[in-house]
Amino acid sequence: MFETLLDDAAQNNAFRHIHPGTKILLGLGSLCICLVSPTPVVPVLSGLILSIVLLLPARIPARIYGELLLAPVVFSVFSIVVLLFMLGGGDVVWEFSPVSWIHLTITTNAVHQSVLILSRVFGCMVSLFFIALTTPLTDLFNMMKRCRVPVELIDLMMIMYRYIFIFYDQAKEIWQAQVMRLGYQRPKESIHSFSMLCGMLFISSWIVGEDLVRAMDCRCYNGIMPSLDPMEPVRMQSFIPVVLYLSGLGGIMVAILTGIVVFS
Repeated sequence: MFETLLDDAAQNNAFRHIHPGTKILLGLGSLCICLVSPTPVVPVLSGLILSIVLLLPARIPARIYGELLLAPVVFSVFSIVVLLFMLGGGDVVWEFSPVSWIHLTITTNAVHQSVLILSRVFGCMVSLFFIALTTPLTDLFNMMKRCRVPVELIDLMMIMYRYIFIFYDQAKEIWQAQVMRLGYQRPKESIHSFSMLCGMLFISSWIVGEDLVRAMDCRCYNGIMPSLDPMEPVRMQSFIPVVLYLSGLGGIMVAILTGIVVFS
């Protein structure tokens, strides 16, 4: 299952025993810097550095990392192509007018803004993947408890996270069974098969939910799911490089904002 890949990577990577607060600080700090960066240099630099850290020191398998990057990269590229024609300003770089009532143009400002958005998406995406691939979900929930997040909200998040993959697995099994029975050969059959899939998914999910409630009642559930909290201590050999890295990114961004460093 897909969540098995994520859990295996988070449990078996070389950063497993680093304090989760240090890893969250690195991921969220990089994400915030990438979001406010006025130039694509900082997000691209952050994404490349964190990707190298994930593949080499953290020893995340390249195949898993590539599969995770594939879907958001394809979606981002298609979105940027649309933005190229929607944004205006500046000189015209390329124009196309096949008929009199269609006039497509790409301007310098559209190119600049599209590159900036794409770089921010890349930097923020890698920052989130760093947290997901190096920090198990149980550590994230324990950090939320230490930050005084309501326990009820954390339990709800745990159940929702688990149900996402239950729904996905059930939908995948039903869809594969329909494909084997040629349920998507023609448009009419495809509509009928998809409606049957949605109905069966709703019914099976309802049954799984009732089974979960009964299992929780059998275990004397009282509104709180107890969990172990073997939190690793904060170590300076991992915390100091994170602070230096974020300070370096922030310094580059400030230098660009103040005009000390100029990128054309």
